[in-house]
Amino acid sequence: MKQEIKQAFNEQGYSFLLPIQKKAIPQILSRKNLFIQAATGSGKTLAYLLPALEIADAASNDTQILIITPTRELALQVSEVAKNIANYSKHHIVTVIGGLDIHKQENALRHRPTIIIGTPGRLMDLYSQKKIDLSHLLLCVVDEVDMVISTGQRKETEYLLQHTDTQLVCTSATKNDLITSFFPEEYEEIIQDDSHVNKNIDTYYIKTEDRKHSLLRLLKSAPIEQSIIFMNYKNDANELADWLKKKDILVSSFSSFYEERERIRILNGFKNGKYRVLVATDAAARGLDLYDVSHIIHYDIPLDADTFIHRSGRSGHQGNHGTTITLIRNKDLENDATQYILEHSSVYNPDQKYETNLSIPLQKEEKKSSTLTIQIQAGRKDKLRPKDIIGALCTKLPFEKIGTLEIQDSYSTVTILDSNIKIIDALNGLSIKGKKRKIKKY
Repeated sequence: MKQEIKQAFNEQGYSFLLPIQKKAIPQILSRKNLFIQAATGSGKTLAYLLPALEIADAASNDTQILIITPTRELALQVSEVAKNIANYSKHHIVTVIGGLDIHKQENALRHRPTIIIGTPGRLMDLYSQKKIDLSHLLLCVVDEVDMVISTGQRKETEYLLQHTDTQLVCTSATKNDLITSFFPEEYEEIIQDDSHVNKNIDTYYIKTEDRKHSLLRLLKSAPIEQSIIFMNYKNDANELADWLKKKDILVSSFSSFYEERERIRILNGFKNGKYRVLVATDAAARGLDLYDVSHIIHYDIPLDADTFIHRSGRSGHQGNHGTTITLIRNKDLENDATQYILEHSSVYNPDQKYETNLSIPLQKEEKKSSTLTIQIQAGRKDKLRPKDIIGALCTKLPFEKIGTLEIQDSYSTVTILDSNIKIIDALNGLSIKGKKRKIKKY
């Protein structure tokens, strides 16, 4: 691992590689086409991001890594992890997804990103408009490829793959002929057995004919840090979330009912502890790594055993302990998934002495960042070029501390490889292209 990647890896709180990463990284670095089957929370994202950053040359003007994800939220999540790990290697990483300003994304693409992360539809649109060049790719990753297929994005993904001639890595929770059809004749497989719930997750059930009452009692008596309540339909998720709000629970529903900006806001609120509970559908929550989820509650019986396993895997991430609890009515007993749950779970006995207050935000320890992103109140309309900004910054900072930059129409952003907030005071009023510019934290 390159020293700058290793440094960022350690600063992000990772101290060792997980099993899936130990298996996948050497295979990817040896430039093999690879299929990885493993559950959410097993460490798949870093399993391909770490070697991708090793393979790519940050000094190149070519896009060398393409990462395709089935959902916008997953694209943003992968991008966040990638940027954190690429802090010191100075890779320019651009995320392109629907639902957000395409003009800003096009501006970001003008700065020759080495890594592009996006959803199939938006990627295909930009490629067909020649806004993206895939002729110099070294690696293409299709993350959660089973969901790409199940959400009807196979054609767009196949279109993109047909215009690449490079190493392919696909990750998935399941395996079938449609998935493997993406690959050329020769490829390797890494199969991490996910036919059962992670051993770090305790599985329980509650038999009840009054799910709302049982749920409320559970939320007030279980040692919950944060919880995801899974439901099968978005309208039901909205109704249950509204009912829980009236019970003084810090809760939000999370489903395709919301526009993209609102879904991002809700996820950020959950990540920073503003919301203690999410009431979510499977489609919305698939593939998301939310690290502080202590409890998964299946309010609706999942459609099958695999869905139960993958829902439950939203807790117990990165080796942490988790709990999953299913609410079962008599009419659910004939369901095959219910029978699986009963066979693999114990009766839940609440601790009557424990009291949980989910009306209070969760105080999370803020991760210490080793970088600082600044916003300069001037951009493309001010005829700024990258060399104008870098040249001005070099009058105040060593060149080695200047990371990636993006120039938008009315502002520009620069990553500074130093977390000292006083840098902003020192830079504010910096003269760029003959004019003093306002600078603030981005």
